[in-house]
Amino acid sequence: MTKPVVYTFCFTLLLVDPSISLTAQEVQAQSVDFEAQLAEYVQVQEALAADDFATAKLELQEFTEIAESSLQVQAIEALAAENIEDFRAKFKPLSELLAEQTLPAGFARAYCPMYDSGSAWVQRDGPVRNPYYGAFMLTCGVVDAAAGAHMDHSPRYGGTVFMAPDSFHHIEGTYPEPGIFRIYASDNYREPVNVSGWTGRAVTEEVYDEATDEFLEVAAYDLVSSPDGAFLEALIPNSDIPAEVTAKVIFEEDFPFERFDFIFGELSVEVSSTSTTSADYADAPEAIPLAARILPDVPEDPRDIASQIASRGVQISEMISRGAFTEIFIPALQAKELALALDQASEGLPLSARNEIRIAVRHLFRAAYLLDWYGDLGNRNDVDSAYGIFETAVISIDSVYALSDRR
Repeated sequence: MTKPVVYTFCFTLLLVDPSISLTAQEVQAQSVDFEAQLAEYVQVQEALAADDFATAKLELQEFTEIAESSLQVQAIEALAAENIEDFRAKFKPLSELLAEQTLPAGFARAYCPMYDSGSAWVQRDGPVRNPYYGAFMLTCGVVDAAAGAHMDHSPRYGGTVFMAPDSFHHIEGTYPEPGIFRIYASDNYREPVNVSGWTGRAVTEEVYDEATDEFLEVAAYDLVSSPDGAFLEALIPNSDIPAEVTAKVIFEEDFPFERFDFIFGELSVEVSSTSTTSADYADAPEAIPLAARILPDVPEDPRDIASQIASRGVQISEMISRGAFTEIFIPALQAKELALALDQASEGLPLSARNEIRIAVRHLFRAAYLLDWYGDLGNRNDVDSAYGIFETAVISIDSVYALSDRR
């Protein structure tokens, strides 16, 4: 008699908590510490910003040892570079891949519009440190900081506030009493920055040297930090209102100075945070949205459009003369809108005149954005240069429509 075959099956029952459901991204986050990868990547980025090829390669090797596989491929390709420029080019794909991710606190995306038709990277949330150009154009680019950054450009001490080229620091120049010039700094959230490690000069007189194409200092005074690092101060003898002061500030040792031009028509008075209350504004009219302030009323007659462009040029010139650089953007961008309308309204002109208008509009369009940008930075030389382009375009438009005959 054949014995029956007995099969024994062992079942394991898994009780799954329905509240636990991990996405692929969460599984990845558990297996690989993304913040640790970013921290190592930033070591590479900072080395490139410092033009240190050897350290950049060393740090990238460290990065490959902790990076997930998809990032390792990009990193290994960059490690094969034989010089810093090749390394930077191969560093870009890795950087842009990381820049697409959700970044933890303390890190920020940055973007340079000039390198390789536009390139992104990740860095610590702070001043722009461009890894693609290094010292050549260290602060070229913008930082896409966290929400709430760069929302406030109002003065705290009754002075004028400019945005530093590093897209992080806000610089406020003040003239609280005759002969005393001060610089206050804040970060991109307008929190005070300690300036005890900063140096600089307050320049009150310069001459242009054609041989070197540079401005040479004739009268300059050291900017010295206050004991608590709250501000830099220079004592300027024989200086009264109106006062023109150029601050040349060095944020970090071995870095070039940044230039900020201030014109004070009156003494600076510190703003009191308790001087007004919400009740003071109860009957105030609603603020006009910025977009509405920028968009001008465009006349139908092209000669009238051209005349309005010229009037915006006069406004800009007057603002430059009194140092109101941060106000330039409104007439500049209005002129840009008017120029675009003029381009459309000039279709009936003879071909040569039509081409002249097209060229002038193109130059004015560029100059308007430069005036907006340089006005925020507060560099008088750059503002003057941009206005020169703007003025030349206006003169070309004038020659076509004979505006001078109407004035």
